[in-house]
Amino acid sequence: MKVSLTTSSVEKAKPKAKPYEIRDKNLIGFILRIQPTGKKTFYCEYRRGSRVKIGPYPSVTVLFARTRAKDILMDFYQGLDPKYVLRNTPIIKSYNEYLKLHYFPWVDANHKNPEDTKRLLQVECGEFSQYKLSDITPHAVEKWRLSKIAKGNSPHTANKCFAYLRASLSKAEEWELCKENPISRMKRIKTNQSIRIRYLSVEEEKRLRSALAKRECDRKKRFKINTHFSDHLKPMFLLAINTGMRRAEQFSLAWNQVDLHLNQITVTAENSKSRKVRYIPLNQEARHTLTTWLAQQQGHPQLVFQKHDETPFKDVKTAWKNLLKKAEITDFRWHDLRHHFASRLAIAGADLNTIRELLGHSSYEMTLKYAHLSEGHKAKAVALLDSVTYRH
Repeated sequence: MKVSLTTSSVEKAKPKAKPYEIRDKNLIGFILRIQPTGKKTFYCEYRRGSRVKIGPYPSVTVLFARTRAKDILMDFYQGLDPKYVLRNTPIIKSYNEYLKLHYFPWVDANHKNPEDTKRLLQVECGEFSQYKLSDITPHAVEKWRLSKIAKGNSPHTANKCFAYLRASLSKAEEWELCKENPISRMKRIKTNQSIRIRYLSVEEEKRLRSALAKRECDRKKRFKINTHFSDHLKPMFLLAINTGMRRAEQFSLAWNQVDLHLNQITVTAENSKSRKVRYIPLNQEARHTLTTWLAQQQGHPQLVFQKHDETPFKDVKTAWKNLLKKAEITDFRWHDLRHHFASRLAIAGADLNTIRELLGHSSYEMTLKYAHLSEGHKAKAVALLDSVTYRH
């Protein structure tokens, strides 16, 4: 079978009962082999019965495979043994080349927020862009992450960047693009185990709600708005403070995931950080907020919160920053509304496992940071001994 091997044609190639091959009609010798399991691998046949493996799709892109096939054929036409050249010539010239030709296509297909991953690797790990994969040594990486801390980055930030770098090199090892991940045995930098939990005091919450009310009033007068909410900020805030949803979960929340009859929000696995579906009950304020917000929507919007061009929000930094300034609140991020939600539950006596389920934490350990706010559960646990202790 001969076709033009493109990303589209490779994607459309379906497995059959037996292995089969598709030959490129434009470049003689460029082959895609498809296994019954669905695995697809590129080869270059430089003469009858002699071929070399280029690599599996999609870790090896069509563009890279075609370019590699041309190089192999050129070596053969010049009298060189392609198998010998392949063994002794590095396929990947630099870390940057590896990212663009191999890792980023995989990230696009598998990561929830691929642009964030790609941006972090290009910006934060840019020092290694021209390194060969084999030159990214533990010593070089140790110097790099310590320099980050010296420049004012926190150990947590340095560890995050290191984790992304290590993950990208683990894939290179898995795809046999390098002998081994040279930093696989490196450990994270030790950090202070104290975890930042910032939540609003009673007075701060009052000031913030008051500032929101004033903002609503000012906007309605200024822009002659006659709807209940002047824009998205207040309903976003009220939903966050009453559900503990992550910002990205709010931005991707669709109306078909909101059940106002069952008083429940469904956070889908696709939109959840843990990749697991979870259900969040709506309290009275959250339900009233969504009901009122829905009533003032024009048409039938798909997303609960979307911009005028019907695209999802990316952030609310400017409006949030201005609101905090009006409320005279410092050191408080939008994400801290999630901490505020969990902290209020803990203080009210909710058990930690329930808080874990509502927040969608993948492990119980992540929820333990709220344990000190619910010391009452320890006293209750110890008090249970009174009913079973044998007394003389």
